[in-house]
Amino acid sequence: MKKVSVIIPVYGVENYIASTLQSVLEQTYKNFEILIIDDATPDKSIKICQQFTDPRIKIIHQENRGLAGARNTGIRHAQGEYLAFLDGDDLWLPEKLEKQIAHLENSPTVGVSFSRSAFINEVGKPLGTYQMPKLKGITAPYLLCRNPVGNGSAPVVRSEVFEAIKFQDNLHGSVEDFYFDEHFRQSEDIECWIRISIKTDWQMDSPN
Repeated sequence: MKKVSVIIPVYGVENYIASTLQSVLEQTYKNFEILIIDDATPDKSIKICQQFTDPRIKIIHQENRGLAGARNTGIRHAQGEYLAFLDGDDLWLPEKLEKQIAHLENSPTVGVSFSRSAFINEVGKPLGTYQMPKLKGITAPYLLCRNPVGNGSAPVVRSEVFEAIKFQDNLHGSVEDFYFDEHFRQSEDIECWIRISIKTDWQMDSPN
């Protein structure tokens, strides 16, 4: 059973982070580490995270770098063969990882597996609306017009995909590897998916 690194950027999510973490711990796929990236959050989010005692949880502190910077820190620390991203105010259904890992294991040309999403309110109740994107045949031109991945909590990515698109820069006082472009403070995920589509042969696909 291959290891999954679950990367959770944390900033200003004290009302949601406990439920978010619990949704990972309740996954049917059990071989994972949880990398909580404290992006200098000003609230009690990290104190809440520290109340969880599961040894698979690691908390990494950094100066505020934004969402892309928090994800990059998580990727640099990740030990898993697959990387899964989860925003600190989102929830996963229990079989999410199991289904997407099986999809990647059975689809050797797919580098990014993504899922559809359902919208919930602030207490986790379904709103009855969904993101229902195109699931197959994702191309760079399509990514420019639509973002089928939908949101930052949907994708599970092979680690070698990020190795294929990484670049080096000095944004914080030393040369580092970058994966998401930290010059973007919004749409950083879409830029990353487009770069994967242009620079690699990896496909983006969904098990749904």
